[in-house]
Amino acid sequence: MSDFIPTIGLEVHVQLKTKSKMFCSCSTDFGAAPNTNICPVCTGQPGVLPAKNKRAIELAVRAGLVLNCRIEKYSVFARKNYFYPDLPKAYQISQYELPITRDGFVKLSGKKIGIIRAHLEEDAGKLLHYIGSVPVDGSLVDLNRCGVPLLEIVSYPDIDSPETAFEYLKTLRRLLRYAEISDCDMEKGSLRCDCNVSVRRSVDEPLGVKTEIKNMNSFREVREAIAYEIERQKKVLSDGGKIYQETRLWNGRKGVTVEMRRKEEAADYRYFPEPDLTPIFIDEKIIEEQRKLIPKLPAERKEKLFEMGLSEYQVDVLVEERKLCDYFIAASENSNPKEVANLIITNLLGEMNKKRLDIEEVKLNPLFVGELADLKASGKISAQVVKRIFPQMFEKNIPPSQLLKNLNIVSDEGKLEKLVWEGISENSSAWEDYKMGKEKASGRIIGWVMKKTRGSSDPATVKKILERLKDEKDFDN
Repeated sequence: MSDFIPTIGLEVHVQLKTKSKMFCSCSTDFGAAPNTNICPVCTGQPGVLPAKNKRAIELAVRAGLVLNCRIEKYSVFARKNYFYPDLPKAYQISQYELPITRDGFVKLSGKKIGIIRAHLEEDAGKLLHYIGSVPVDGSLVDLNRCGVPLLEIVSYPDIDSPETAFEYLKTLRRLLRYAEISDCDMEKGSLRCDCNVSVRRSVDEPLGVKTEIKNMNSFREVREAIAYEIERQKKVLSDGGKIYQETRLWNGRKGVTVEMRRKEEAADYRYFPEPDLTPIFIDEKIIEEQRKLIPKLPAERKEKLFEMGLSEYQVDVLVEERKLCDYFIAASENSNPKEVANLIITNLLGEMNKKRLDIEEVKLNPLFVGELADLKASGKISAQVVKRIFPQMFEKNIPPSQLLKNLNIVSDEGKLEKLVWEGISENSSAWEDYKMGKEKASGRIIGWVMKKTRGSSDPATVKKILERLKDEKDFDN
């Protein structure tokens, strides 16, 4: 079955970062009690009229710029007609033939994924299923999400593997979060992805019949669902079967896709221009205003961080979140960048994980991290000292110099020399190796002194004393 070629296109629905819904003033806050953020407009009551959300339109323009799309000066909303229990109007206000942006791309490592369009639409509600359980035996509907502004980003079928789909989603999420277009939090439903998957035997053949996969809650599940569906289709075709255009659900517990319904064609939705909304007109002023609000994006930041001497791993971690990268830049402005990166990745993120904090909630002044990095890089304090004082710095937002006063750091050469002699006596073989030119052997003696002082000695001074003792001509032992 290895001769089949997979073809994948993704439809990514992103909740825009607005305070109110697409066509009414109801709140978009997540987590409110069911059916409290609703009004006659978003619940589709007779006689109501929608009104366009200016902020949502501006964010759509910004997204179009970030995704290298053409911004359309004229676009319209359309009615997409279908019935679901969580869609009270029995139609969705969306865009189809005349979207607000089109013809873009996302750059991956060595490849571009084309974007057909990124268009505005409203979200549907949410069904809560309680089959055979409490509080009811059946399903309930929460319409809080109805009318929340979405941007649907539709890719060309340029993706050829589950791994590429995974990379595309991570890159897309990073770009949208950097530009503050969306939170892209899959757990809260602010980013959802539908996958169109087909296979064919040759690039010269037409694209195969596609299936659409829904119900994935993480990027990992997207990758797993695509991988499963590719293998399922290969087996069906190899056994002489037929692939049907259908919607399938991903069952993460069993690791399989299951049929939900046969897929509708575009004509089945009976698209027609929304009669209650005027067209959207975008002029150059709006485009330039949004362009100015776009920060330096990950690719540009990566170049700068590599120029600062950081490793690929350090760069990847720091660039993932815009505000974490901003924190690093502030901390390393006048300090050792590699050491700052180490402290942020190991210590800062460690404390954040312990306390379940986001970078926005961190109170620690980044300049204090830079100060600590310089102390560590210069050898004035050890890794053990960093480990001891960082939690206090993080908790109390105190500079390291203030905390070090209470640690009694041993830096006096007279006291340290006495300890070095003891270390030489306890590690005589290491001392002999060190005198013979084996530099690494000094680490055992330095480590002994550090352990003896519980990490409070200055390793640079210990090393300097060892070098002096080795060079003394009259040393007789």
